[in-house]
Amino acid sequence: MLILIEIIFIILGIIGLVFITWWFHFRKHMLLSKRINDCDETLLSDSGLNIESVFQAPPGSMIHPYIIINEDTTTPSTITIPDKQS
Repeated sequence: MLILIEIIFIILGIIGLVFITWWFHFRKHMLLSKRINDCDETLLSDSGLNIESVFQAPPGSMIHPYIIINEDTTTPSTITIPDKQS
């Protein structure tokens, strides 16, 4: 009888942990949807969010993670080929 009560408590504990995990996941997505619908500008600077796409980029743009794109990295370098002297 004691073992049956222990198994019931273990099952209830596991169900409780699964419910708590689901609740926090559901709550986070609902808050994110609300912030997007409210056009919350702090979404762009919030460190807890992972932004995977570029907003307002021209068509054909590519995402380069962890690379700083500036004039020095986008200007094509010129290569001079010496003339063959016969």
